[in-house]
Amino acid sequence: MERKILVVEDHPDSRDLLALYLRMQGYTVYTAEDGREALKLIQLDCPHLIITDLSMPHMDGVEMIKQVRQIPECRTTPIIVMTAYSNDEESAACRAGANQSISKPIEYESLIHQISQLLSV
Repeated sequence: MERKILVVEDHPDSRDLLALYLRMQGYTVYTAEDGREALKLIQLDCPHLIITDLSMPHMDGVEMIKQVRQIPECRTTPIIVMTAYSNDEESAACRAGANQSISKPIEYESLIHQISQLLSV
């Protein structure tokens, strides 16, 4: 079964590297550079999982998560947040509806384990 993952990250190199790694793991990946672009993509086709940065221009990850949770088809879509910042930011993301978090720099094996767990439910 095809598993679609949306990667939302404002840094092009980080976004492209993560997308490439996930594609190498067999996932179908599409990307967005901020929360606004992500919401446009999500409204067209809700992914099986979303990985998002929290600190982004135009619309941060917490606001994007809040809006994703208002889309009926995406209310239960697993969301992993990536952050290099404080626990306060992670807590806000969890209150908004994120399922898990991962610290930057990303340990890819740990991320794949989280993805596998969330998609096996």
